[in-house]
Amino acid sequence: MRLWLPVFLTVGLAVLPALAVAQTDSEERTQPSVQNYVLLGNQYYDAGQYDAALIAFKRAVELDEKNVEALYGLARAQLRLRLFSSAVENLKAAISLDASYTPAYVALAQAYTDQYINARDREAARALLDQALLVLNDAERINPEYYAIYNQRGLIYQYKGDPEKAAEAFEKALSINNEDPIVLYNLALTNLSLGRLDEALSLLKRAVAVAPQDSYVRARYGALLAVKGRLDDALFELEQAVRLDPTNALAWSYLGQVRFQRKEYEEALAALSRAVERDPSRYPEAYFYLGRVYMERGEYEEARYNLSKAVVLDPANAEYRYWLGHANEKLGDMEGAAAQYKKAIELRPDYPEAREGLARVQ
Repeated sequence: MRLWLPVFLTVGLAVLPALAVAQTDSEERTQPSVQNYVLLGNQYYDAGQYDAALIAFKRAVELDEKNVEALYGLARAQLRLRLFSSAVENLKAAISLDASYTPAYVALAQAYTDQYINARDREAARALLDQALLVLNDAERINPEYYAIYNQRGLIYQYKGDPEKAAEAFEKALSINNEDPIVLYNLALTNLSLGRLDEALSLLKRAVAVAPQDSYVRARYGALLAVKGRLDDALFELEQAVRLDPTNALAWSYLGQVRFQRKEYEEALAALSRAVERDPSRYPEAYFYLGRVYMERGEYEEARYNLSKAVVLDPANAEYRYWLGHANEKLGDMEGAAAQYKKAIELRPDYPEAREGLARVQ
């Protein structure tokens, strides 16, 4: 199916000029319909081929600029490609054509949320979250039983720093559709942020049962099992996660952390290295645990290198600062050690290990 569209569009390019009229008639008879392009766009989208989906949906809109499904599909592809302004424009057009098409409202709220997430100054962009909530209020009036409304609302409240309201929204979504793994996952993470570890673990267990092939759900479940001290169970889930999706950097990072806790340092090094190879800038904890592994091996230069990266990615983490100070101390860089210990204490005044380290190097 991936090759069908390009092959179809190139058929006849080398036909002799004498057949041009007949070929045009044939093209008119075999021209793919708007629905054909929408279907193809959805197939590309589901396969994660967003550039190809964009082309298919654009062709559908060219054929019928008032087709709501085509506009909606085009906007979804644009959101994946971070073409936020174009997505907003197309979703507004879809809503103006069919004010009852609830998915377009949810996608428009997502577009505003994504604009906020990707803003350079999030504080200045907070009004986008309020705008998204207003759109969801309109959607709820149209179709109060559409669970995706409440899932998106929960995400917005998470970004607004209100986990209680987020949990309430996710629970509403779950009351309508109690087997959606995304909602289960989101509610689990919200419960985790509220310190409700057992509830989060139970929800993730349900999510794994509903979506056993979802690598990210398994990764989060494995991580929570590790927090509960169930390292063998955690190891099983995380190995499943990386098997299901070898590109999942989060799963590799968690797997490396569990291996570290089990004092399996060689295996930890391999897993954490895969994490940073697959996503070099998203998970500072992977660099932190790489640094810890190298500290255990007595390779302090490598430890400092990785701990420095962790600090760059998350400069407000006191533990990262402390261990970078410790690596500097091991290397005889007392000035560098003191600077990091001081920063760790500044970030966490009740950090006795950092105070002891500072006393040693001053």
